[in-house]
Amino acid sequence: MLTILSQLKEKQLIQASDYYFAKLIADKQQNLDYSPQVKNLAILLAALCSFHYQQGHTCLKLANFAFKNIFNLPYVERGYLDEIKDKIENLAISKWQELLIDHIAFTQDPVHEAKPLVLQNNRLYFYRIWQDEYRIAEFLIQTMQQKENQSVSLEKTQMILQKYFPAEYEDNSLQQTHNWQKIAVATAIHQPFCVVTGGPGTGKTTTVTRLLLALQELAEGKLIIRLVAPTGKASDRLKISMQNSFNLLTEKEHIHVSEQIKNAIPFNAETIHSLIGVRFFEEKTKYNKRNPLPIDLLVVDEASMVDLSLMAKLLQALKPTCRLILLGDKDQLSSVEAGAILAELGTFRQYPISSKLADYLQQTTGEKLESQANKNLIRDCLCNLEGSRRFGKHIYIGKLAKLINQQQSAASWQLFEQYQQENTGKENAEINLIDFAAEYAKGSTDEQSSKHHYAQYCAELVVQSAVQNYAEYLQLIQKITEHNLPIKSHIADIFAAFNKVRFLTALRVGELGSENLNQLIAERLRQKGLVQFNHSRDFYLGKPIIITENNSRLGLANGDIALYLTEKQHDGSEKGYFWFENGKAELASRIPNHSPAFTMTIHKSQGSEFAHTFVILPSEPNPVLCKELVYTGVTRAINQVTVFSDQKVWNIAVNKATERQSGLGEVLEKLMAN
Repeated sequence: MLTILSQLKEKQLIQASDYYFAKLIADKQQNLDYSPQVKNLAILLAALCSFHYQQGHTCLKLANFAFKNIFNLPYVERGYLDEIKDKIENLAISKWQELLIDHIAFTQDPVHEAKPLVLQNNRLYFYRIWQDEYRIAEFLIQTMQQKENQSVSLEKTQMILQKYFPAEYEDNSLQQTHNWQKIAVATAIHQPFCVVTGGPGTGKTTTVTRLLLALQELAEGKLIIRLVAPTGKASDRLKISMQNSFNLLTEKEHIHVSEQIKNAIPFNAETIHSLIGVRFFEEKTKYNKRNPLPIDLLVVDEASMVDLSLMAKLLQALKPTCRLILLGDKDQLSSVEAGAILAELGTFRQYPISSKLADYLQQTTGEKLESQANKNLIRDCLCNLEGSRRFGKHIYIGKLAKLINQQQSAASWQLFEQYQQENTGKENAEINLIDFAAEYAKGSTDEQSSKHHYAQYCAELVVQSAVQNYAEYLQLIQKITEHNLPIKSHIADIFAAFNKVRFLTALRVGELGSENLNQLIAERLRQKGLVQFNHSRDFYLGKPIIITENNSRLGLANGDIALYLTEKQHDGSEKGYFWFENGKAELASRIPNHSPAFTMTIHKSQGSEFAHTFVILPSEPNPVLCKELVYTGVTRAINQVTVFSDQKVWNIAVNKATERQSGLGEVLEKLMAN
């Protein structure tokens, strides 16, 4: 079996880590008295567990597993299937768990026995991943089994909701059948744990602002509250959104908030890593089960981006009495690492809320919702906001996002064509399509036709657009530098110009990947005289970078964006720093690992938004393409979105929905039943 896996590794059909983990298990069992069938099956499952973890799955569900899909082998490599079957003597998948019941590397009772791999209820895990999943489920159930907030009377709740949702406040742009924001706030007042989901512009931050004000008023301003997000960029955006939401409530809706309550609301947010004290090269965090955070309420924004391991660490750092609110968009991409916590919790929305919660909501909000007699702890904690004001008059971006989410590939492509026909020549067009295939047909000859030439041609279209769109911020920097104006007083203007546009790629590598496009764009900008460097790796005036690792010492987080800017010193020399949007500056020599940021992957863009977003899909189908990826890219746009793709790739991406395998829902069901 190891020989087969080695060959798959050499052909790059599996990762080296998949092979070496399987080899570790092979070495452990080498001198033990197992049959060849058992040994080969153990090696195979070790590789499969690692392989599926790399795909973002927390476990492999054997009950749903089809042997023909093993390692996602391409058609031309299907000969390996027969070889693998021979090694395990054609053993049916339904018998795999039974055969390994006494194996040294597998446990079927992970609560009482720790081994490298867990094979329980026909689910295959790494032990530490099972442990993280179980800890999350256990924390959530224990939190939800606490008594609802009965210290607050119905009358008090009604009064506080009337204050923060005044009757005269009507937002017809939301076009909703229920006041979902009010329902969410009432639910979160009542429950110690709450998940608030919704697409862009549905009012997640406004809802949580009203909620925090309501809770602080009910607690006379005594709650200790913290706000966190997975990345530095997302936490910065949360700060701004919270302040804007507060201003909206107090200035537009004229809601009176006392100084005591205002001062008790946190308008600062931080990363999860910073909050719990993640330490480099250490598994243990500063705050943990033995040393919990001294807080009463935690709000986690962009929760869909939080992977299983980080969420487990975060929940372990909370006191049992700490209230928890998760905010996010369940339709966005899941975390880069394994796990899909928000999506998994969202599956419980298939049930109605309990009649007990429905009665409470009707009494406090006046809203009547469908309910059932039996209570499902998870369902009663879920609130989904509907209706969006994010795009305002830019209704086509919202329409496009909705069609993508519904996997309507043909209709979404037609929307581009319809819009372009109706708005020919219009400046600042809301949705734009650069059809790779159509442009290639106009600009190339049959003699040149090849996949590689097509990809290069497509990349050139992107580069031309990027150079044109990035010229404004680079010219502004040149003007400020030439006139020797202070950078600090102009940093907001520079970033405002830079953030007007952003190019987002589906891939990191390849002709249309962020790495290659960053090099091509930098070189073309140099040719146009907009930047100057000897090598694209150099630090040069206007160079944008994205931080790719957390650095608590410098207060920098993965996802932070900086621009390299120079100022003349008193002696006439120039000194360069990387400036961040918050006005912070760091010497280039102190900057941790980073990448150029003319383009970035859609994954990296989560938690950000840009006036005009350019979404670049590859010229050929790729396994990473899915509707969640396209939806996330498109919804980074505020006013305009431009998509680079051809119809074939677009259809494949939009029609494919990602489903990560996880046991969290099943573990929650089991714990609720106990």
